[in-house]
Order: sequence, then C-alpha cells, then structure tokens
Amino acid sequence: MKILDILKYAISIGLIYLVLNSYGVNIVSTIKLVNPIYIIIIIIISFIQYILSAYRWMYISRHTDLDISFLSSLKFYYISTFMNNILPGGIVGDIFRVYYHADNKNEIFKISKSLQSVIFERLSGQIMLFVFFIFSLSLYFILNQKYVAFLYLFLPLLIIFSIFKYLFKIKLNKYISNRKYGENFFKVFTGEVFWRHIILSFFVVISYIFIYIVSAVSLGISIDYFAFLVFSPIVLFSMTLPVSIGGWGVREVTALLISFLLGLSASLSITVAIMYGVLNLICSLPGLYFFLKLKSR
Repeated sequence: MKILDILKYAISIGLIYLVLNSYGVNIVSTIKLVNPIYIIIIIIISFIQYILSAYRWMYISRHTDLDISFLSSLKFYYISTFMNNILPGGIVGDIFRVYYHADNKNEIFKISKSLQSVIFERLSGQIMLFVFFIFSLSLYFILNQKYVAFLYLFLPLLIIFSIFKYLFKIKLNKYISNRKYGENFFKVFTGEVFWRHIILSFFVVISYIFIYIVSAVSLGISIDYFAFLVFSPIVLFSMTLPVSIGGWGVREVTALLISFLLGLSASLSITVAIMYGVLNLICSLPGLYFFLKLKSR
C-alpha cells in the first residue's frame, strides 16, 4: 500500500473520529433508529440508479466501438462502485472495469476503447453533478442576497469556461481530431449522443439526492425537502474529492459546514451523512458477490 493510500485512510478515519467525538454522534444508536421500510425504498432507488448508470456506460461504450451487454455493464458497475466505496482513490473500481474489458491487457492505459468508455462515462456523471453543485451555490448566494459572492463564483467559472472553449476549438481540436480517441470524444460529447447520456446523468444525480433525502427521513427527522433538494448536491459533490476513502470523513465535514442550509443541527446533519454512507455501502454489496463469483471461475 502506498503512502498516499495510507494517508487517505488516515484522513477518513481521522475526520470521522473528530466529528463523532465533537458532536456526540453514536453510529450504533443511529442505525437502530432506522425504519426498515425506508431501507427497502433506498434499495429500490439505488437499483434504479445502477440500472441508469449501467445503461449510460453501455450506451457510451458503443460509441467508443466497445460492445458491452447491459447485464455485463450492470454487474461490473456494481463491482466498480463497491471497490470505490472501500478502496483509496475512488477509481480502483473504474480501473477494474477498464482492465477487464480491454482487448490487450498490456496496453489498457494507451487510450484503449475500454479506457475511453470508462473515462467518458465518469465524465458525463461528473459534469451533471458539478452543474447541480454550481446551481446549489448560486441559489444560496441569490436567496441570501450575497450578489458579490455570487459574482466571485460565477465570473471565474465564466472565464475558465471561455478559455477552455477557445483551447478546445483552436488547439485541442487540431490535436485530437485526427486520432481515433478524438473522434470518439466528439461522438460522445456532441449532438444527440451527448444529450442522451447527459439526461441519464441528470436522473442518476436526482437518485443520489433522493437517497440522501430518504436517509434523513428514515431517522425520523423532520426535514425541509426544498433545502435538501437544493443543497444536498454540495455534500454529494464533496465525495468526489480524491482525498479520502469513498468520501468518508469529507462528506461528514461538508454536511457539518452546510447544516444551517439544510435546516438541521450540526449533529443531525452529520448523522444523516453517515447514514447515507452506510446505506450507500449496503446497496453496493451485490458488487462483492459479483466479484467473488467472477474470481471463482
């Protein structure tokens, strides 16, 4: 195990320990509060989420000349998510997807078809999650009449987007247009193909938010549904930062920092974040089954 991986485990454990001790959150007592009916609801929503995500990967793969069946896509998406939940980096599961579907196992990182399909699929999801994240922050600033802060957020993003658009059209276009992976990139991120998978990503993110909301309701907490719908993407986006294990610790600290936006006390906000993490891990357990079954062949 690399030093960086050990550091990520230390960050997750350290942050969890810090918030639990500082705000008196008892994980065991929290889990006992959960109504089993809501666990079933979350499992159903999660299953729909996996179906949408697997279909998105299959759809994008076929535009990178990689033919993956839906059932195979679903199985490996479960495996990938489970790995990403328990291993450092947040991409080990994705590397597994790339490796298993590579034509040449010795050249999996040389812009292979499987590498393209996984990168493009992850990028589609991250784009939509980032859009939700920016929307959440923007709405907060506008509702609280923090217009200067909104400009500080919006203007740099506008400048970065303009620079990227220029570089993409003038520089990157010339560089990648004559390469197969460049051709696939344009196929996936332009026109009708782009809108089809980005709409799938929209509903995937919505499912994340619904699971976060149900995680709170399962604890018997009275919540502001509008606040959760608008501001929970901030918590969800924090989980994508590659500094912990499966977002553990970072998610809880972010939930603590925006507890006032969610209309919860600090301890309740942390409790909801932990519950979301536990339920998210439980929902990914079929990935362990599929992995063990794959290894037993």
